[in-house]
Amino acid sequence: MAADDRIERILGLYPEDCQPRALTPFTAATSFSGARLWRVISPRGPLCLRRWPAEHPSVERLEFIQAVLWHVDQEGFRHAPLPLETRHHHGYVWHAGHLWELTPWLSGAADYAEKPSPQRLENALRALAEFHLAAATFPLPDVGPATSPGIQERRDRLRELQAGRLADLQGAITPGDWPELASRARELLALFSKSAAKVEPLLAAAAVAQVHLQPCIRDVWSAHVLFTGDEVSGLVDFGSLRPENPAADVARLLGSLAGDNPADWQRGLAAYQAIRRLSPEELTLVSAFDQSTVLMGGLQWLDWIYLVQREFANRAAVLARVDDFLARLAKLGESHK
Repeated sequence: MAADDRIERILGLYPEDCQPRALTPFTAATSFSGARLWRVISPRGPLCLRRWPAEHPSVERLEFIQAVLWHVDQEGFRHAPLPLETRHHHGYVWHAGHLWELTPWLSGAADYAEKPSPQRLENALRALAEFHLAAATFPLPDVGPATSPGIQERRDRLRELQAGRLADLQGAITPGDWPELASRARELLALFSKSAAKVEPLLAAAAVAQVHLQPCIRDVWSAHVLFTGDEVSGLVDFGSLRPENPAADVARLLGSLAGDNPADWQRGLAAYQAIRRLSPEELTLVSAFDQSTVLMGGLQWLDWIYLVQREFANRAAVLARVDDFLARLAKLGESHK
């Protein structure tokens, strides 16, 4: 079955006003999830058809994600792409080994990297705080106080690297057909060795903190925040959403928007806390999440490419991400001399 025929068959399961007048594939330069997107022009307005990767999420995970998005909408948060229902009142379609999802096409552009400003930074953190407030009332089996799942995963990951995964990476790096990445990879490994001992105490302190758990995005960064002018018009890509402490999202977003600029960190934290206060324990987690991302984020890319052997079509975008980690990791090493 041709791709357009398959898509029309899927869209045919949705209400009449969702039927396509035009259909255009859409590829974001900073999209690495493996999802495919189409912009659908319909009587209802512009829509986004997403084909999730075959590997994830599971049906149960997607139903949880969608339940959270419907919940935050009911709580008044209007910056998330709310899943549309099929004629049979399902939030997705299962077809040809993939989950398919239809949502409104949110206005704006993910252009913070090209057009950064203090106002945009503050508005992004305010929008995140508003999402957290709306999601906080979503019913979970266990909301804590508990330790952060993400912090424990990072401690486990650091131990795994030190126990042999790092050596595996070192042995797998060869120039091959991507020498630009290989040179960066060797530099990342050297910088990791200089800074790992400095991040371990941060993770240890965060691992004993007892904090509240709620639905969190976990992969909210500059490429997932849409702006119209200086205003946030949407947050996108909730594929990593799961129970966690909001500190994980604050660290992820501020790390991508502020980098190592202390003034921007202070500005962003103030904007967030004008909406939702961070406890002392959560502030400890923010630091641990950010610094462990700086330490291990670049190595995760090396692991995917050299050991897992994932393919990424946009090599320039991958190198840009690795360069970001290299720059911050070099500063982390310098700060602890």
